[in-house]
Amino acid sequence: MNDFKDFIVQNFILICVASVMITISIQRYKQHPTVSLYAILISSFAFLLAICAKLEQIAIRSLNPTGALIAGIGVYTLGPICVYLFGLLGGTVSTKSKWFFISYIPLIINPLIYLLGFIPGVRDYVVYYTVEGGACVLKGGPFRFTSHVISAIYIIWIVYLSLSMLQNKRFTRGITVLGCAFFTIVVVVIESFFNSNDDIFLLGSTIVTCLLIYYLFLYIEKTQVDTSTGLYNRETYYIDVEKLKKNITGVIQFDMNGLKGINDTLGHSEGDKALKKVAECILKAANKKMFAYRVGGDEFVLLGIKCFKDEIIETIKKFNELIIETGYHCAVGHACKTEHVKTVQELIQEADQRMYINKSNFYIDHPEYNRRTR
Repeated sequence: MNDFKDFIVQNFILICVASVMITISIQRYKQHPTVSLYAILISSFAFLLAICAKLEQIAIRSLNPTGALIAGIGVYTLGPICVYLFGLLGGTVSTKSKWFFISYIPLIINPLIYLLGFIPGVRDYVVYYTVEGGACVLKGGPFRFTSHVISAIYIIWIVYLSLSMLQNKRFTRGITVLGCAFFTIVVVVIESFFNSNDDIFLLGSTIVTCLLIYYLFLYIEKTQVDTSTGLYNRETYYIDVEKLKKNITGVIQFDMNGLKGINDTLGHSEGDKALKKVAECILKAANKKMFAYRVGGDEFVLLGIKCFKDEIIETIKKFNELIIETGYHCAVGHACKTEHVKTVQELIQEADQRMYINKSNFYIDHPEYNRRTR
């Protein structure tokens, strides 16, 4: 009974957060199956990690070296799994890569190494428990820290891919994952080098706390993104125009031609597909210094941050090549900061004017597109 009370006290935060996350994830599973699945797995494995850690303590106190080793293998196995799953949740570990299978090989090797602790003669290189002087003593060699090394490798991987997010305009997500990785690194270091008595178990609580932080981020991010196209929405556009006005040096305006005709003749589902294709073309054409927004039904904007004129022109050229392949048409207008055009509002106004000129010319050159199909 005392062990149960100690477990509750020591892992109260983990139990609360894990319970809440599992409940929320089950409720939202149909809307977000992948994120919910990872959240459930992380919470469950973190809880099992805490149970194994407590069982290890009980076995040590009961002078049961075999039981302590079995529970210890659970701790050493579940730790890297929790870190790895967080990488999947954060979108840093891609499941679409053909090399994805390599990423979970360490998770398979890890428990196999610790199982060597049951083999006399070999266990001296790994980890094992023995009873000496009336106490259950932990012993081992260089492979005792395999779990920590594998966790560190996954954390380094997460950090590296998070930095890639920063370079690909996913700043908030990258910073959030980096922050979670930092806390996990601190915990891994503490458990590796400041845990001589093996009585510090912080990884489970840290992982579920990071899970909660990331889940909150996803909720906030959802309010900033247009759900149909994945681009930033109108509200975010206005915020960024004000926030980044000193650094915006180029603006590209897009307006899809003929969307009404698609909606009227083929249905709104086809119109939504067309908008998604346009958004994809904009994202593919944009470079790393540009932010893409959907600001209206068929209106899109690219804000160039410290972009040169040739970058803006190259982006438009690339977009036009991509949109032709889709069979859709878009009017495009741009403006770059000059001595005469200095403010963001002037850039937006000039780009808008050029876009409408381009749109008018399109309908003149393509009389088969009735003006009602704009």
